[in-house]
Amino acid sequence: MRSQRLLLVTTVAETLNSILRYQPKFLSDKFELALVTSPDVEIDKLSDREGVHVFTVPMSRGINVFKDLISIFKMILVLLKFRPMLIHSYTPKAGLIAMFSGWVCRVPIRIHTFTGLVFPSANGYRQKILIWVDRLVCACATHVVPEGEGVKRDMKSHNITQKSLDVIGYGNIAGVDTWHFSKDAIGISAIALSLRGRLGIADNTFVFCFLGRLNFDKGLNELIQAFVRLSNDVHLLVVGNLDATAPPDDKTLAQIKSNSHVHEIGFVDDVRPMLLASDALVLPSYREGFPNVVLQAGAMGLPVIATNINGSNEVIEPGFNGWLVPVRDADALLDAMQHAILQPKSERARMGENARRRIQERYERQAHWDRLVQFYNDLIKSNN
Repeated sequence: MRSQRLLLVTTVAETLNSILRYQPKFLSDKFELALVTSPDVEIDKLSDREGVHVFTVPMSRGINVFKDLISIFKMILVLLKFRPMLIHSYTPKAGLIAMFSGWVCRVPIRIHTFTGLVFPSANGYRQKILIWVDRLVCACATHVVPEGEGVKRDMKSHNITQKSLDVIGYGNIAGVDTWHFSKDAIGISAIALSLRGRLGIADNTFVFCFLGRLNFDKGLNELIQAFVRLSNDVHLLVVGNLDATAPPDDKTLAQIKSNSHVHEIGFVDDVRPMLLASDALVLPSYREGFPNVVLQAGAMGLPVIATNINGSNEVIEPGFNGWLVPVRDADALLDAMQHAILQPKSERARMGENARRRIQERYERQAHWDRLVQFYNDLIKSNN
């Protein structure tokens, strides 16, 4: 019996352990819920934390027809065993495997959320393949959810699907716990102060923070080009692991390691002290779906300098809670960083207050979870 069984699918467990953390636990009180993701050493911990069963299906991130066929076969076995009424996938490969398998098994409600599109930044034959795959995912899904309005516009402009495209709320897939992401959270201020002291950063010194994978598409090349030209006594925190599959260029990586004012922090479980130790977040990405770091920084009361791309430009309003600059434009990024430094402290504080208020009003995690439950219930009702 299907009842109100819901199956959530992600390509890797990291998505469930970070971005979607605790969302399955909340949903399990409303639905008979299970998860599907690739095998991982922390699957048992994930299952215990969320209080749900986790099925494992290996899913490779690249295009590999043989491996993908195996993934589809194993996903079909999961669907035949669990028999969900709804299946909801996030991330590209999970979407392909879950939606095709769900179509084969005739799962009544098949939802895929597009968290970011790769094809707009691709070229030639690769772009055509990516567009074809996205169209296939949409053809197999009964409902298609763009993560934000920018993703929705790109899907429409490239005729990815003729199906209705409905963003849930203001966008994003998780929301932000603004009680947790708060500069007033217990103990965070002391850790942030200790971090600055350990790095040799004076109290009145301006600090920028980059938060994310050290990936070519994150715009680190332009960030470092702009940072080294700043004349002020400023520092930069680089928080995140190197993405060896698509790293920034060698010159950029060398400058990150050699510049005494650039601090390579690496990956951290709790980014709040890094944000609180900073005066502004910088995210000069070439593409995003809906960047969580922009929401987290805003919740911590930080203005944000970001590129004018999907997601970022749905949160950042120039002069209100940050600055927007063109993609791949180191000169424009330099101007925005200089402007941030020269802003009176009271003005940056005002922008920070605006940033937090916007996150609370539009992207509070509990409100997003409630909207998601309503979304599922409406689909179940219309299916009966």
